[in-house]
Amino acid sequence: MTLHYPITVIEQPTEHDYNVIFNGINGFARSQGLHAAAGSYFFAVYDESHIMRAAISGFDNFGCCEIGGLWVDEPLRGQGYGRALVEKAEEWARSHNCKAITVFTLKEWPAFSWYKSLGFTVEFERADHANNMTGCYLIKKQT
Repeated sequence: MTLHYPITVIEQPTEHDYNVIFNGINGFARSQGLHAAAGSYFFAVYDESHIMRAAISGFDNFGCCEIGGLWVDEPLRGQGYGRALVEKAEEWARSHNCKAITVFTLKEWPAFSWYKSLGFTVEFERADHANNMTGCYLIKKQT
């Protein structure tokens, strides 16, 4: 197969780059009679010096809110910031009529049991990740 246009690596994609994908997928969804995704979210915690110390981001995947990333700076862990950020994502999901919230993590990481303590359950497991770890997709139904 010969491609007419080359494939280019974009080291630091811009918001415009992401919007091209987002708009393309949503345009196709609309052509199929599906409600386009409601967008994405990003919540952050800044310290008194305006340095980001924790954040969560994700998106509406056609009615299911996905957590794309959650990070809490190590000195702040265990103080409730992670839980508060997940709660913000859940509020965002409810306000965008998402039926569930999902996240991916490795079963061997502390985050796995932590998400379970927040009411997430294992939806799917996949072996053969790095270092023989197991990838887990967790879900929490919205009420």
